[in-house]
Amino acid sequence: MTWNTILAWIPVGLAWLVFRGDRVSRSPFWWAGLTLFILFLPNAPYVVTDIVHLRGDVLQANDGGPVMTAILPVYAVFIGSGFLAYYLALRGALDHLTRLGLDAWRFPATVAAHGLCAIGVFLGRWARLNSWEPVIDPHGTLERIFIHLTWTWAPVLILATFLVTWVCHFMTRAIAEATFETTRKGVRFLRATRAS
Repeated sequence: MTWNTILAWIPVGLAWLVFRGDRVSRSPFWWAGLTLFILFLPNAPYVVTDIVHLRGDVLQANDGGPVMTAILPVYAVFIGSGFLAYYLALRGALDHLTRLGLDAWRFPATVAAHGLCAIGVFLGRWARLNSWEPVIDPHGTLERIFIHLTWTWAPVLILATFLVTWVCHFMTRAIAEATFETTRKGVRFLRATRAS
């Protein structure tokens, strides 16, 4: 889960590098950065799939380890961290659209990101595909993608992942924005108190 969390925060760094300024760069480095951002973005919500290990950890903890005070809080922190990373990375991209004057595209871009991430999470968990494989082995990657996307249960699992991603992103956004607003008000209050 630690490795998955590190991968989850890579899109945040890429968003910070790629979505600066108020225009689209024509530089090949910018387009390469955008491609990497798209490839790595599913790593952020992917952390939620680590819940598949929860049963084994709980069973192992029942042999003498604390479930409520250690196992569940650790899972909550890792999953929360992944969705915070997803929120921050996506917000960087959406704020860039606003700076470009494309505010109307924020909602479609959000839906598209959830959809691409649902497919990416599906391919990561069931096809065991890594974000860098399209770059280092494009032919093998396309073959694995085709095989797994044509599996009978693929649409159901992708739709379920899309819904989980949407709900968790909505909750994370609400909590993060309320926290940012409360912090801003607190800082303003402290400044006003010191000034008076």
